[in-house]
Amino acid sequence: MILQQFMSAVVGIFDVVFIGGLGDKFLSGAGQANNVTMLMWCGLFAVGSSGSIFAAQYWGKNKDLNGVRRAFSATLIFGLIVSIAFWALGFFAGEPIMMLLSKDSGAREVGVLYLRILAFAYPLWGVSSMFSSMLRSIGVTRIPMISSIVAICINIAMDSVLVFGFLGFPRLGVTAAAMSTVVGAGVELILNIILTAAKKVPLRMSKENYAKPDRDLTKKMVKTAIPLLAKDQLWAAGVMVYSICFSSIGLAESAAYNAYATLQEIMNVFFNAVGAAGGILIGHVLGAGDIEKAKNYAWRLLHIVLLSGLILGPIFIFLRKFMLMPFFELSAEALDFASIALFMSAITIWAKSINATTMNGILRAGGDTFGAASIDIGMLWVFGVPLALVVTYVFHLPFAYMFGVMIAEESIKTIFSFIRIRTYKWAKKLV
Repeated sequence: MILQQFMSAVVGIFDVVFIGGLGDKFLSGAGQANNVTMLMWCGLFAVGSSGSIFAAQYWGKNKDLNGVRRAFSATLIFGLIVSIAFWALGFFAGEPIMMLLSKDSGAREVGVLYLRILAFAYPLWGVSSMFSSMLRSIGVTRIPMISSIVAICINIAMDSVLVFGFLGFPRLGVTAAAMSTVVGAGVELILNIILTAAKKVPLRMSKENYAKPDRDLTKKMVKTAIPLLAKDQLWAAGVMVYSICFSSIGLAESAAYNAYATLQEIMNVFFNAVGAAGGILIGHVLGAGDIEKAKNYAWRLLHIVLLSGLILGPIFIFLRKFMLMPFFELSAEALDFASIALFMSAITIWAKSINATTMNGILRAGGDTFGAASIDIGMLWVFGVPLALVVTYVFHLPFAYMFGVMIAEESIKTIFSFIRIRTYKWAKKLV
């Protein structure tokens, strides 16, 4: 899972590097358009997490394959609904969306073009991400990893020759970046289907693996998914407000923020993967009814990510100039701002590690989605967003102050994460 997370982050960097090579305007426009993609992924993540909570516990309950199949079918239906809705939004409403996200006319024009093509990847991701989530829930991690890596390699290869028109191919710019992402999404889905059939995995994209979800399971999944969906969408909306604030400060600041947002995916790969994998393990233990063992696993998991965060922070501080080397076409001002962001983020990466593991691993494993939503959304909208708006639009403070708001919100959130874990409201068997 760490390798798959890493490869996904790498392809994001390649896309941003290629687009950034066209200039600040292109990086700002495509980066702002990707806020829609982030909203879509948050919706899919909520649906996939809800389904995987039940699938993991069914699998931990004597490998109840019928239960897993019911969870899979419901998850796939909900995932398609979310992804098709965002396809319609990205394809038909690109112009009004970019009017909201950017004040620069050139960046808006780039964003509209990029978003209309990229939207065709959404339904493909909707199916493949739900399928991958269910596979990981039953311990099948290699197939999603292989499919993801192959798709990423194709994406990078297409970007390499089409964005700038190398090897005799036409120069297609941001159009190529969006097209290669769509092709990569299609390849990933096809490979997942082929490999699971070839390896005779217990869960496959075949008729016998679809099971009509019963009413009780559907109610439980909806009850679990609604707080997750509300949390993730409100979280994404809050991050979008941050993005708009940076865009309002200036074009260089917006380009710097979008470069940082891509690089932070590399910085958070370990914590996101360990948190998700740990959540699946805890879900298996809870499904088997061993509550005390699940509690013990949770604290061990937090010790691992906290220590890792304290070790990796200084390393990322030292490497931040090297991390920005691929963005050589950005303006010197944008690179300076991005360097400041990476430095401040590295100092508080220990907090990010704790919160990611708590929200996306431990609390979700036991279905405590309300607790996760309350902490994440409460801190963002009660503290972070209001302060960001005041810093940007009332006091008109520069980039570093706005970024300081973001890391302050993340750091304070750790207090509430620990408090929620100590209540053990998440430590329960659901199936």
